[in-house]
Amino acid sequence: MRIRIKVCLALGVVLICIALGTVTVRFLEDLSWVDSFYLSVISVTTVGYGDCGFSTAKGRCFAIVWLLLSTLAVAKAFVYLTELRVDKRNRLIANWVLQQKMTLGDLVAADLDNDGYVSKSEFIIYKLRQMGKVAERDIALISNQFNVLDTRKCGKITLSDLMESE
Repeated sequence: MRIRIKVCLALGVVLICIALGTVTVRFLEDLSWVDSFYLSVISVTTVGYGDCGFSTAKGRCFAIVWLLLSTLAVAKAFVYLTELRVDKRNRLIANWVLQQKMTLGDLVAADLDNDGYVSKSEFIIYKLRQMGKVAERDIALISNQFNVLDTRKCGKITLSDLMESE
């Protein structure tokens, strides 16, 4: 699901929690609409100034379940908002990396096997590293796995290599 949709849904759930709390508190605690809304907002957002609270047994029982679920909804909304921000930053970095022109220094850095030229796979790995989408450790682990499968050490994995490894 797209991140923006997740954010909208999570914020919608938070608003529903506040509305549900406002209506329920209004009737269980016999508060005015404004005070009920105020109590709902400060409770759901976990601010809790301490100037008002749940005083009836029914109100407290409702609060036990409602506050637990509402707090989780607020937390999830913050997670999605953070995810949205990180995704936007990652897209900006990726666009910046892809717009950069290849320099001699880039050629040397991207040439993993030091053969004087950059293959398509070396270029992809280099760009993914620049974008921060893959770490050196991950590349080393994958390279080691390839080396184990490449039993003839020819730089390719063949069907016979796979048959030998079984």
